[in-house]
Formats: sequence, C-alpha cells, structure tokens
Amino acid sequence: MSETEANGGNGTFAGREPLVLVVDDQEANIQLVGTVLTQAGFEVIPAMSARQALDRIRDEAPDLALLDMVMPGTDGLELARQLHAREATADLPVIMLTAHDEREHLVRAFEAGVVDFISKPFAAKELLARVRTHVELKFARDRLARVAQERADLMALVAHDLKNPLSSISFAVELLDDCADADKRGRLVASIAEAANNGLDMIQRFLSARADVELRRGVEMGEVTVAEILKTVVARFEVQGAAKDIPIRIICDEEFTVRADAHVLEGICSNLVSNAIKYSPRGSEVEVRAAAEGELRARIAVLDRGPGIPEEERKALFKRYARLSSRPTADESSSGIGLALARQDATQMGADLWYEPRPGGGSVFVLELERRAPTSP
Repeated sequence: MSETEANGGNGTFAGREPLVLVVDDQEANIQLVGTVLTQAGFEVIPAMSARQALDRIRDEAPDLALLDMVMPGTDGLELARQLHAREATADLPVIMLTAHDEREHLVRAFEAGVVDFISKPFAAKELLARVRTHVELKFARDRLARVAQERADLMALVAHDLKNPLSSISFAVELLDDCADADKRGRLVASIAEAANNGLDMIQRFLSARADVELRRGVEMGEVTVAEILKTVVARFEVQGAAKDIPIRIICDEEFTVRADAHVLEGICSNLVSNAIKYSPRGSEVEVRAAAEGELRARIAVLDRGPGIPEEERKALFKRYARLSSRPTADESSSGIGLALARQDATQMGADLWYEPRPGGGSVFVLELERRAPTSP
C-alpha cells in the first residue's frame, strides 16, 4: 500500500509521516508490524520493553502507540497507563495487540485508556485500517484543539489590546467633568477621539484576519523612526499618568530608525508604558529612553519606580496568566497576558524583550531591535 493510500489520498496527515510507537518483546513481531506500517507511509519507533519505549519517545511524542498486551516486566496495560500519565502523551491513542486467549483483559485495557485492539495473528489490511483510522482521528482532534486555542488566544488578544484605548477614554471623560480650562478640554476631547479611532482600527484589523494566522499578527517590516513612535505612545498615556500625578518623560538624544512593524512596535511600547503607570506609586515618574547601540542595534527602555519583580518570580514574568505578587497601585485591572503578548510580538520582529531590576528600586523593561537587516555572508 502506498503512502497516498495510507493517507486516504487527501493529505490527511498534513504533509508528514505519522509516528507510531510499536512495543513488543518479540523482535520478529516488531519487524513484521514495522514493515507493514513503513510500507504504508508511517514512521515507526520500535521498542522491546516499556522502559525502552519511554526512553525513545522522550524528545518526540508519537501519534499512536501499538502495544503488545503481554510482555515480561511492565506489560502493555501498565505501559498504556504510564503513557497517559505523561503530559506529552496524555491523549495518545493506544491500540493493543492481543492473543485470542487474552480477550478477558479487554475491560482492563479500555479502563487503561486503550482505544482499540487487534487480535493476533493479525491481517495486514486490518492493522493498517485501524491504525490509519485512529491516527486520522488524532490529527483531527489536534487540529480542532489548535483552532479552539487560537480563537481563545485571539479573543484574549483583542480584549487586551482594546483595554488601552478604552482606559484612555475613561480617564479623559473623568477629567472632563472637573475641567474648566478650554484648551485643556480641547486636548482631552482630542485624546478621546484618538483613543476611539485606535480602538476601531484594532477591531477592524482583527475582523479582517483569520484566527489561525492572526496569532502571528503578520508583521510588515520597514524603517520606523523611534522618536515618532514614542511621542505617539506617550501622548496616548498622558491622561492616565496625570490621573496618578505621574509624568512620562522621553529621553531620546537623536533621531534614528529601526527595522520594525510600526503598529506592532507601537503596541509593545504602549504595553510597557501602560504597565509602568499601573505599577508606579503616585507622584513618581516614568521614563522612556531610546538610543542607538552602534549601527546594527537600538534599545528602547521603559523605567519606573514601582515595586519591581521579585527574583523568584522573574522566570514566570513573560508567561501568560502568570500570578505575580506585585499589584497595580490604584487597583487598575491586569489581564496577565500583556507582557507575554509583547514578548511574542517582539520575537516576530526579530527583537528581544527582557526585564532588569532598576537601581534604587523599580523596573526596567528593555526592547532591543535591529537597525538594519543583517547582510548575508
């Protein structure tokens, strides 16, 4: 049987050979099963014991396991339990090879998470049909799980990115109530209009993109003037800063460009400045520093005088929904995904984002970007 036939002729296996773990204490049985599967387009991991099987799948999880029920030492049932106890193979479909006089063990097999069984001696066509069916089901489940996760991540992304413009509008409206100065009222109204437009732009971008590709947020790299991005970001957050008596100061001694997607870079900087304001005490200052590091790299740093990040929590800092002990100083909301998304976006642009403790107390978040594309050797 050809690989095309094994795949049902329709690319079911997403352009790669499915990986099947075959465990049997008889080498002849492994060779027979391995030959049948390999000729049908499957890749086989052979093992003659449970320990050998677990060792051989340590770095790469199989798509299906084909286990002999009765083996010396750890038998197929116990191996199935061990496979399902591991995170990487918790949902692995397991088919049990069993002799006719072992059928009384089938209830125990299904309780151990076995999805099917094949009687020995087996017919090659039956073995292939059962293996192919369960691999196809696994691939379908994996695709559905990915789509569900992508959609959930996308919704979290939309909700998070909309928080900044909505917060700007909320702060500006509060300040408008007590503002008698005409010029200041004009600036607040302009801030509300800009924040509303930013929110509408975000919604339109997300609506026009498919969930499975929008997670990468397809970056469009170009030359971006850093000073212009920083001025836009700081202007956007002046209202929130003013509400806590926190000025935002830009320190950028020269005009220079970096290789970036302007929208993505603006989003990262907005995230960092927003967090700095949230976690800074009233009356402190947030600094945004930018400088070229030679001809190839540049850095943007956002500094605050907040509580900083305890050393034992720094490994979790860029993980989604990480639970950190620090809390916003005015009970502002925090979703727990902002820094994770910022790191993801930075990586998409070939940039680095990291945390440093600030001397004297506080946090420093540093974004390092390329100034120009690397040349080929």
